[in-house]
Amino acid sequence: MAAVYKYKGIQGNQYTDGKVEALNKDEAAFKLKEDKIIITSLERVSGEEVELDDGAGKKVKRIKKKVPIHEVIAFTKKLETMIRAGLPILETISMIEKQTINPTLKQVITQIHNDVESGTPLSDSFAKHSYVFNNVYINLLRAGESSGKVDLFLSKLVIGMEKDEKIRSSIKGALTYPIVLLVVAMAVIILMMVFVVPVFQDMFKGVPGGLPATTQIVVDISEFMRNPMGGGLLAVVFMAISVSLSALVKSNYKIRRSWHKFILKLPLFGELIQKSALSKIAMIQGNLTAAGVPVIESLDIAATSNDNIIIKEAMIEVKKGVFSGEPLSVLFEKNPFIFPATFTAMTSVGERTGNMEEMFESIARYYEEEMDVTITQLTSMLEPIMIVFMGVTVGFILVAMYTPMFQMGQTL
Repeated sequence: MAAVYKYKGIQGNQYTDGKVEALNKDEAAFKLKEDKIIITSLERVSGEEVELDDGAGKKVKRIKKKVPIHEVIAFTKKLETMIRAGLPILETISMIEKQTINPTLKQVITQIHNDVESGTPLSDSFAKHSYVFNNVYINLLRAGESSGKVDLFLSKLVIGMEKDEKIRSSIKGALTYPIVLLVVAMAVIILMMVFVVPVFQDMFKGVPGGLPATTQIVVDISEFMRNPMGGGLLAVVFMAISVSLSALVKSNYKIRRSWHKFILKLPLFGELIQKSALSKIAMIQGNLTAAGVPVIESLDIAATSNDNIIIKEAMIEVKKGVFSGEPLSVLFEKNPFIFPATFTAMTSVGERTGNMEEMFESIARYYEEEMDVTITQLTSMLEPIMIVFMGVTVGFILVAMYTPMFQMGQTL
């Protein structure tokens, strides 16, 4: 028995909603896309999802595990290379399937092969696996099919995914070293407070006149950390608060929205998030424009590709404005917090020259370069801050521990 899904979306220039019957969520999404409906919400309201068929009448377990992006890139590269070499599509897919190790991707490729073999268009076969291939991927593949240039659009996909992965790696790389420094600093401080300070504390027993204030503070903190009801309880409370806040941010839309807005306002780090998002938006818009995807749909895809709620809302507002016939540059200009003057001006040039594809590619390159500059600035700022923090804290503990020894030496 098929499940029933409730959907909301955009069809033509109007919002629409309703219900659709399908074996599973992927099939429901596929049916709606066939009806030219841009999905904004899709939820199962009744019935159970049915397991997929492997094409030979055998039920297979439906795996929804994410496939690492580097494996999707490798798969797409192989597909593009073999198609460009003139190999038949079924033979190409079969060869790649035999070379694939990841079980999730292997199963997906097998199902794609069976679908294509039964007469399903290549892009429609890929569209059934939206947890592996996103909307940009499907639309570019569909454009390649309709133009007879599948290899060209697969090449565009590879370039786009590699750039996206480079952005992610750059951001991770920029934050890794400062985070490692912070972890090392905290580990050194904890080790000193738990193991080193007690040794000095035993030496200071019976010091005439008592310990200096700074030394006493360090000793008290050390005793608190070594006490299971002190440091242990504090660690448990800290972890509980961290987990609770994380869960609250994920589950509460208003709190998550406020958090995302706060992140965008942070010096340098907020700029980094914004520039990476703008580069990704421009890259998606450029690729989808080349593929002949309507502006409304491409804006919708660009919006869903961003995790930051504030940026996503800004894209949705732009999409609504396009309905009323306003130019993209005018709509971008209305939200300077997300879309800077440079982004708006370059979009305006593309509109006037009628070459939006090339202009979006230029915008993507510009913000990639800007992002690299911001990463350098962020790293240059965070590294010395972490080093100074570690030096000052460790130095304070050492000075506090040696001060009584100096005083004892002066009294002798």
